[in-house]
Amino acid sequence: MGYNKANQLIEKYLAKKSTLKEQEILESWYINYASNKEDKLPEPDYEAVEAEVWSILEPRPSRSWSWQRIGIAASVALMLSMGIYYFNTSSDRKMFSKAEYATDIKPGRNRTIIRLANGKQIYLSDVKSGVSIKGQQLVYNDGSNIEAIHAKGAEVLTISTPRGGQYNVELPDGTIVTLNAASTLKFPSTFLGALDRVVELDGEGYFKVTKNKAHPFIVNTTKQQVKVLGTHFNISAYADDPTTLTTLEEGSVEVRSKNGTNGTLLKPNQQSILAASNRITVKGVNVTEELAWKNGLFIFNEEDLESTMRKISRWYNVEIYYQDKLPPMSFLGSISRSKSLSTVIKLLEESGGVHFRIEGRRVIVMK
Repeated sequence: MGYNKANQLIEKYLAKKSTLKEQEILESWYINYASNKEDKLPEPDYEAVEAEVWSILEPRPSRSWSWQRIGIAASVALMLSMGIYYFNTSSDRKMFSKAEYATDIKPGRNRTIIRLANGKQIYLSDVKSGVSIKGQQLVYNDGSNIEAIHAKGAEVLTISTPRGGQYNVELPDGTIVTLNAASTLKFPSTFLGALDRVVELDGEGYFKVTKNKAHPFIVNTTKQQVKVLGTHFNISAYADDPTTLTTLEEGSVEVRSKNGTNGTLLKPNQQSILAASNRITVKGVNVTEELAWKNGLFIFNEEDLESTMRKISRWYNVEIYYQDKLPPMSFLGSISRSKSLSTVIKLLEESGGVHFRIEGRRVIVMK
């Protein structure tokens, strides 16, 4: 296809003048190469990509759009301006090099601590990704034993991920929770004899709840309560965030503010937003985008700078300092959470209007 034709397709797409098949070609090209996680990517074979996409599309003239079309117009613009790669008029590829910083910081990894009811702390292996509670025994998700709990009845266990950590935990009823960085989950060592299955979350967690109509599953946070029978959903309830977000992937959940004045039922692909005023609003969202963290990605989609930097702060265990007063700005794009801090902030820098300096475990944000 070559540079000229590719450029024409991009221009038509951004001008909303492209045909459906032209959209398919461009989007498939972008998805194919943007998903490549290597720092150095080969020059795309435009003709091969075009032929492959058209061969797939010919028997299927229509399609239902999937999550991969999220903000694709913005992503194409990002692709050209923010560092996936772009081409000059002589078709030479230019790559944005990694930022030069005095120091760099590695990404977070599997790290967590379990506190037993007797106060004992168990630091779990960072080469494992999850832990299960099987009766009176703690077991890694590969089946290897850790330690006996020796609980007397339903004692409270606490699992905490530090800044720069994440972990999976399978609760006594089979419910699986993925904890994001700087998060804590409290739960009983057994749900036997309990009318409701009640846990407490501080931070962010993705829940795959085991169905049990007779015993609803309840997640309490500082400001709200979520009640379900069996479903998949995400709660973000960090103390330093201005809102509590509950995102439903599958099933249905009831969300209520802790003071009981506000409540709503969520359907799949909806998100409730609980503000400081205890008012709950609901909006439609792209679930894949909202759950990107669980799948190893940062997706910045019109997020404000401070929200973006809080996520970076938690995952890389750094403090954020604002040297200058910055105007409102948002970012569009995605990058793997396995990348170093300098690579992530370089991507943000290329969006324009903001610069960073790394000093130890401090990130300075500047004009």
